Amino acid sequence: MKTFGRQKIGLIGVGTMGSAILEGVLARRLATPAHIWVYDKIAVRAGAFGRRHRVRVASSIAELLKNTDVVLLAMKPQDFSLFATKHKASFKAGQGVISILAGITTEKIAKALGKSIVIVRAMPNLGAKVGQSMTVLCGKNKKGLSFAKKLFVGCGKVVTLPEKMLDLVTALSGSGPAYFFYLIELLEAFGVKRGLSSKVAGILAIQTGLGAALLAKHSRASCAELRKRVTSKKGTTEAALQILSRGQFGKIFHQALAAAMNRSRELREK
Repeated sequence: MKTFGRQKIGLIGVGTMGSAILEGVLARRLATPAHIWVYDKIAVRAGAFGRRHRVRVASSIAELLKNTDVVLLAMKPQDFSLFATKHKASFKAGQGVISILAGITTEKIAKALGKSIVIVRAMPNLGAKVGQSMTVLCGKNKKGLSFAKKLFVGCGKVVTLPEKMLDLVTALSGSGPAYFFYLIELLEAFGVKRGLSSKVAGILAIQTGLGAALLAKHSRASCAELRKRVTSKKGTTEAALQILSRGQFGKIFHQALAAAMNRSRELREK
């Protein structure tokens, strides 16, 4: 696999997603620790990451921007406006910017940072923590997209889509892990309520979810077909699915996805 060569990568915001992405890059040896800089307004967080992975820790955003070629923006979206106002002068012309900030469009980033920076917007998810993120990229610069793809392949699957699809992507895959966590939580709670220990119920729920996901990934059959195969006539699975159908589970779930998509749109339009 190709590495990033001598290009230096900076991370601003050493939170869950930002750190997971760099951990994937380092685990796959796409870059050496000496070529990575990190900064977080919570200095102890950046320091801990730096010590753990032997990457460089910047004492300021200006120092990070000065020493890097591509910057990954991973702060909270609501912090971006103040960040841009304070630090746009420190960006170098042609510097790469990869943003994972929900609701902040490439147009807003370009307007806020001014100079001729190369912008790519990315929507990963929490699967990055275990190298199984689903990341969607958008941008107009081919070299920028190529670099971003290489970066995010380090922590999962990558597809490129038009930016207008990102509200939908946010609802499906960006927020998606939470839906599966919730289903696992419900399965575990039911098992505990009926007499299982929390540990055993958790193992049953998590392993079942993992097996189903892997089967769906590796099977040529659609998820609808796989569901039909496991649903015997007048069997236990059919009994459960009939209750879900009567309760309009599919309709309710689609309403939930629409709510997430609309919220993403609201954040974008602020």
